[in-house]
Parts: sequence; structure tokens; C-alpha cells
Amino acid sequence: MNKQLHVTNRHYFLDWLRVIAFAVLIFYHIGMLYSENWGFHFKSTYISHYVEYFLLVFAPWRMLLIWFISGVALRFMLDKVRGVKSNALFVLNRSIFILLPLLVGLWLIVPFQLYAEMSQKSVIDITYWQFYLAFLDINNEMFANYQSGVWPHVDVNHLWYLRSLWQFMLIIILFSLFMKLPFFTPLFKLGKVSQPLLVSLLVIAMLLTHNYLEGDAVREANGFIFLFIGFLLAKHNYFWASLKHYFWVLCVSFTLLCIYILMAYQNVFDLPSYIFTTIYNIQRVLGVLTMLALAQHFLNFKTNYLKTFNSWVFPFYLLHQSVLIILCFVLQPLEVGSFIEPLLVVIGTWCICAVITLIVTRIDILRPLIGVKTQNSYSKPYLGYTVSLILVCPLAFKLVF
Repeated sequence: MNKQLHVTNRHYFLDWLRVIAFAVLIFYHIGMLYSENWGFHFKSTYISHYVEYFLLVFAPWRMLLIWFISGVALRFMLDKVRGVKSNALFVLNRSIFILLPLLVGLWLIVPFQLYAEMSQKSVIDITYWQFYLAFLDINNEMFANYQSGVWPHVDVNHLWYLRSLWQFMLIIILFSLFMKLPFFTPLFKLGKVSQPLLVSLLVIAMLLTHNYLEGDAVREANGFIFLFIGFLLAKHNYFWASLKHYFWVLCVSFTLLCIYILMAYQNVFDLPSYIFTTIYNIQRVLGVLTMLALAQHFLNFKTNYLKTFNSWVFPFYLLHQSVLIILCFVLQPLEVGSFIEPLLVVIGTWCICAVITLIVTRIDILRPLIGVKTQNSYSKPYLGYTVSLILVCPLAFKLVF
């Protein structure tokens, strides 16, 4: 049994929360296969509206929590960087670390989802190999109705988080450089921001994005807001202490609002849409803070396998949605039943992701392709950096321009 080391001076609970948040994301996407009314790339024949009640518990805050944790992590990384040269190397390293797996995902992983989607809609009736050969031709007329991608029909799908993470990182790095200038430093020092004030400001920001933005822009803006807040509050001791102070208030409020949203989804209440929108966004903000408070209270310890779990988050995130969609696609003609199919998809998704991760991580030079650092030091690392940079530069150019 692994020895648990209880600590108070490091935020190990954020490592646990990162693992749990991405695990929830995987279960959430599996649930989307079976939701009756929510759109997804592929659908099982065993759909039900009941699964949507389960998804509603996590839907409002799941990605906002991931963005907040990403902002905290970025702050701790950037605070170790000193000087122009170090900042340039940091941008280079992080760009390769994020964009190389994204490039692999765009061309090797995500196409499985598009194949399953187009097959289910009877757009195509061909083998995957025939499909993939056509996929490599960005001007192929087969994809005339699937043009919303980084390149025509080469879309990010669930990997939009990596695309936005890289873009937001560049903005935060520029901001951090201003923070280090003597003239600007006092402007960015936060005082004691109370928890109610923080919640109010975040809810107002959420409502503004809802009212004045449309489509994916709302998702992107909300993600950046929570990334930025995580970056600002990462080393703000008063914020972390306030989570303990308001622990029960957060838990009770979050639970009550969760119940309200579930009941409102069943049309129990007949309230104006703006009231529901306001309450929904309050629950989104409280959801993030409540998860942070719960993790801080129960998960602030280190175990021997925590580092391994965290190293597996990236490859599992990269692989999971294509794996679960293809599993459902393959199982669908077998008609194994409304209980067996989801069970097999859940077990199969975790097992296949684990097997692929284990195989790839055993080959050191392939590890960066799935977002895992190499284990060995090489005598000519600049060769690897040069090749990686050549590969990701066209993608970086597309994401910026």
C-alpha cells in the first residue's frame, strides 16, 4: 500500500483535482453518446434523456475548473522563468509540448470521429482506409459540408482546449512580462478580494459573455477568464484561506443550485430566461470554487503514484473521445443492449487509452507526440527541437492568423 504524505505547504490537491477533472471529462463525453437531446459527433441507438440529469451536475463548471487549474499551473511555471532568453525558450518548449500532440491529434486521432459521424449520417459507405486517403486531400469534395477546421475538414473537435491553451498562453506570457516591469508591478498586486466579491465579479463576467458573444466565442472567453483568474490567484494566500473559511457555504450553495437547475431542466419552475441564466452562471462559478474547496479539504496529500497519474492526463485526454466513439461505432451493429454497451464503452475507453499510453511511453522519442516528457537526456537535443519546430510552425501560423 502506498504511503500517504500529508502536507500543507504545497497544493497537491490541485494535482489530484486535475486528474479527477479530466476523468470526469471522459465520463461526460461517454454520457454524451447516450444523451437524447444534446448534440454530439456520434450517437448510440440507446439514447435517453435521463443521462442528461447526470451530465447537468458537471456541465456548467467542468471546463471552467480545468481552465482555472491551467492558469495556476502556468503561473507557477512562469514564475521560474527569468530573462528574455529564458522566456523565449519557455515559449518554444511549451509550444512544442502543446502543439506537437495537437498536430498528431488533428491528423491521426480526430479523423476516427469524423469517419464515425459521416458513416452514421450515411454521407459515406467506405472503409476507414479509403476514408483516410480522402481525408489527406484537403480539397476533397467528400468533405464539402465539413469545412470548419484548422485546415478544411481537419478540425480540432475535443482538442479545442489545446488550441485555446496555446493561444491563451501567449497572451498570459505577454501579460507576465508587463507584470515584471517596475512601473506595472504595483498595478497587478491583488489585495484581499473577498469570496462574495470574487463570485460577483465572475458571475458578471459570465453574463456579459453570454449576452454579447455568440457560439464558440462564449466558450473561449469564459475559458480565458478562468485561466486568467487562476493565474492571478495561484499564489494569493488569502484566496486559498477563504476557501476554507467559506467551505460549508460553498458546498451547501452549490448543492442547492444544482438541485434547482435539475428541477428547472424538468420544467418544474416557470421563471424568465434571464433569471435561469443568472442562476446557472452563479452555479458555474460556485462549482469551480466548491471543487477547489473540497479538494483542498480532502486531497491535500501526496502519494507515490500521483506523478504517474498526472503524466497520463494528457495522453488520455488526447485519445479518449476518438476511442469511445469508435467503440460505440463498432458495438452498435451488435445490439448488445442498453446496459452492456455503455459498460463496454466505459471499460474499453479506459483500457485502450491505458494500453496505447503504456506502449507509446515505452518508446522515449515518441513520448512528446502524446504530451509526455522524454525520460532520457540526449547529446543532440537541438535536432529534436528543430524537427519538432518545423512540424508545428505551420499549425502555429494557422492558429495565430
